[in-house]
Amino acid sequence: MLRILLWLGYALLVSATFMAIAACVGLLMLELREAGLMLSLAILSGLVGALMLTASFRTTSRESASGAILFLMLFWSVVPLVCAMPFYVLGGTPSIGTALFEGVSTMTTTGASTLDPDSLSDTLLFWRAFLQFFGGVSAATFAVVILAALNLTGTGIHRSGLFTFRTGELFPKMIRIGRLVGAIYLFLALVAFVLMVMAGTEAFTALCLALSGISTGGLQPFVGPISNVLNPFAAIILALLCLFGAFNVSILWDFMRIRRFRQFLKLIVHVEHRGLLGIAAGLVILTVIFAELSSLGAGLLDAIFFASSAGYRYDVISIDMVPAPVLIAVALIGGSALSTAGGIKVIRLLLLFRHLGTDMARLSHPSRVKPIEFRSSAIGDDEFLSIWMYFFGYSLCFAVGALALAASGLNLQDSLATSAASLSNMGPLLDMTLPASGLRYQDFNGLQMIVSGGLMLIGRVEVLVALSLLIPANWQQ
Repeated sequence: MLRILLWLGYALLVSATFMAIAACVGLLMLELREAGLMLSLAILSGLVGALMLTASFRTTSRESASGAILFLMLFWSVVPLVCAMPFYVLGGTPSIGTALFEGVSTMTTTGASTLDPDSLSDTLLFWRAFLQFFGGVSAATFAVVILAALNLTGTGIHRSGLFTFRTGELFPKMIRIGRLVGAIYLFLALVAFVLMVMAGTEAFTALCLALSGISTGGLQPFVGPISNVLNPFAAIILALLCLFGAFNVSILWDFMRIRRFRQFLKLIVHVEHRGLLGIAAGLVILTVIFAELSSLGAGLLDAIFFASSAGYRYDVISIDMVPAPVLIAVALIGGSALSTAGGIKVIRLLLLFRHLGTDMARLSHPSRVKPIEFRSSAIGDDEFLSIWMYFFGYSLCFAVGALALAASGLNLQDSLATSAASLSNMGPLLDMTLPASGLRYQDFNGLQMIVSGGLMLIGRVEVLVALSLLIPANWQQ
């Protein structure tokens, strides 16, 4: 337990560092009050983290699988709440409950917000974008390290050449992998920032969009569609950045490390990335069918934004014309494994379809032997059990979340859209489903915020990890 306390202390120190950076940005923007308050929160978070480190620094225990799961759960339960304090202290939210909702939504890169960007200070707008970047890096790091080490999916979809696990060395490796993942995403964000500024975008707007875009967060520092602020070239840069955020970070690292054209082709033709691009292409076709041919350009950008789970909108009338059930289904699929995107993940769905095709072939040829291969390895039928369990668990959480939201006072359509948006970490989905009630996140009552925030956390920590807490036998570990 002391080992977990030690690493939670490190997490709070990182949060304090990010708050200090936001305070520096506030000084640069000449917002002295906001900068002072942010610095005070950074000092407070740093002191708490330092106390936790002092109390557990001499621990010599080694990590276990149960300890890793506990740390993962505590990180996503504690750190978003700490990082939510600026929303209340700087006056962005009217209540602590709303601030907690904003903190959870922002750090889980969901992008469901009750706030009006035009009424927020630049310090708070930067903090929202920077916190999404922190959450995206954390999600990808945990996928590469903890979920890969525990191999929770059975088929190893989280395994990566970035990381080789040995018993007892999980947490030390996390720092190295976190730095590497953060460097990859920061480099991509900086490149996009420079290109958007060169395209004529205001520097602060480009910075916030770059940090939010690479984390597929969906929050923007202004109201309205992207086309009101970004020209087509800058919007294309942002769309590509969101796509890279939804790509497998292990493949991104291979490309950036080797820097060869063949590696670029490998990045594009990777099975998950092809599936993601195929989903985007399908959304473009549906947009043209349900909107009009003149919306092809806007539909292409909006399809990329949506498929990457960022959810930005380039134009008001484009992808939101697609039927809501289709949008909900795509949102629940999500992006690639080892990425900042949420959802079930494309690779799981592809493997399930392969398994379904094999079972259908066996109906006519019962004795036929046709193994399913993944990453040059044959996958036995028993290894698909964990994926089917994950799919069932995800569907169960979606259904239970929708029922809980319905019990809190929402109608069925709004409950389904909100549950899907929260669980898939794609907040803009609610607005895109065009609810007849006109529901917005600022209309949520306290109970609805609690249910929605809980679904966001479940979607970010992986459903099977969250459901494992319901098993009493795990409590003793």
